[in-house]
Amino acid sequence: MIRYLYKQTLLSILKLLIFVSIMFFFIQIMMPGDFVDQFSISCNAACRENLRIQLGLDLPIWQRYFQWLGQLASLNLGESLNGQPIVDILKQVIPATLLVFFIGTIFSFMLGLWLGKVTAWRGSAWLSRSTTLLGLTLNTSFPPWLTWLFTYIFVRGSSFVVMGEVGGLGTVSFMGLDNLLWKNIVTPPSKIASYMVISFAFSAVLLYLIKSLVDSLMRKSTPGVIYLILMTGTTYGIWRYFGFAPFAMDIMHLAWIPLATYILLTFGETMMIMQSSMEEVMRSDYISTARAKGLPDSVVRERHAAQNALLPVVSRLVISLPYLITGVVIIESSLDWPGMGTTMWNALYWQNIPLVMSILLLVGVLSLIARLILDILSAFLDPRIRYGEEKALTN
Repeated sequence: MIRYLYKQTLLSILKLLIFVSIMFFFIQIMMPGDFVDQFSISCNAACRENLRIQLGLDLPIWQRYFQWLGQLASLNLGESLNGQPIVDILKQVIPATLLVFFIGTIFSFMLGLWLGKVTAWRGSAWLSRSTTLLGLTLNTSFPPWLTWLFTYIFVRGSSFVVMGEVGGLGTVSFMGLDNLLWKNIVTPPSKIASYMVISFAFSAVLLYLIKSLVDSLMRKSTPGVIYLILMTGTTYGIWRYFGFAPFAMDIMHLAWIPLATYILLTFGETMMIMQSSMEEVMRSDYISTARAKGLPDSVVRERHAAQNALLPVVSRLVISLPYLITGVVIIESSLDWPGMGTTMWNALYWQNIPLVMSILLLVGVLSLIARLILDILSAFLDPRIRYGEEKALTN
């Protein structure tokens, strides 16, 4: 098992290195000119040359590549073109992205799971077919178009449509917050956003453990809607207890637009996979036996069908995490939400290559972690995988 995971880790790191290398050369070759050529027009030739030397743009592309790899090996992401450490920039924008991605993924997964169970259990009823069509349409929608449509329908003419602000080479910042509320607080909104994500993650894990214990004792499955309500209430209680609830709610005043768009865009895939898995499980003999015993439909659906249909859905969720992150990036850039997506497109516009590569590297690392989690789950749940790999390694 350890040798199998060791092999998968090395392969994942190699894939990540190939990915970032391709992106490095692709961006350097495809982008016309460089930062000095396009955005220092007012400088004379000597000024441009000095600036190019200071930024390292005078070096050959292969030398810049190995220089960047050397910084990466020493866990140093370097500096942005404006001289700000990239680590500090990422600390400002990652919480906003995680706020949408983490909360949105949980709500999207629970909503898709519940709709998939219900529609598969009810069969070909008109409501099930309509729900499936809606989920399929939203899931295959172009994210910027869906973002515009959602904003146009629900918040047209409202003060809610106030997002981030792009500040040239600087990072994006929260706009539309209550100035009177934030006037006397030292903690920046990005740090409050990180507190929000941590408290939500704590509530999700705590209530999931409690839910699992209660379900095993009561021999019933707690509905996902109740779980989401309790999780939301617990999170808000944590905000109130630590005294940052007004600031968190002010951020949610802005975050609900990208959050709702992300949920609408992603719940359909979970719903359709759960439908397919449930339909396959419902044809099993033990489902017919459970019904023959006279068990209530809710018990048969939750305890027998849904639990056995859950593994393919979870596996697909882990595989889809990199693509879900990409969806968040596109939604952010469409709404100027101050996260990694808006920052990356802003950096591309200004040809701030070190910042672009750092964000792409971060997305690659998250994809690597997601893949490793899937490999571990697969190895534990299917012994044939790890034994087959170990046998191949020993031969």
